[in-house]
Amino acid sequence: MRGSAAVVTEERAAWDGVGRWTSRRVARLRRTDEGWEVDGADRNGRWYPCDYLPAVSSLDEALTVVDDPRQAFWG
Repeated sequence: MRGSAAVVTEERAAWDGVGRWTSRRVARLRRTDEGWEVDGADRNGRWYPCDYLPAVSSLDEALTVVDDPRQAFWG
């Protein structure tokens, strides 16, 4: 959490159990005047707005949007 934004990341152990853990950005939740808005991350970790998703009133609702399998934040 930084300022009015929270970043959701995914961390995974190495596939062979020996190497380093990997981390990738999944979503950024931003507090705006309209409510919480969700941004996605591209393969380079850069943010893009998810304009098709409406702003929601609470952080819990924004996390529910990210968890929704229809939104494809998890690959």
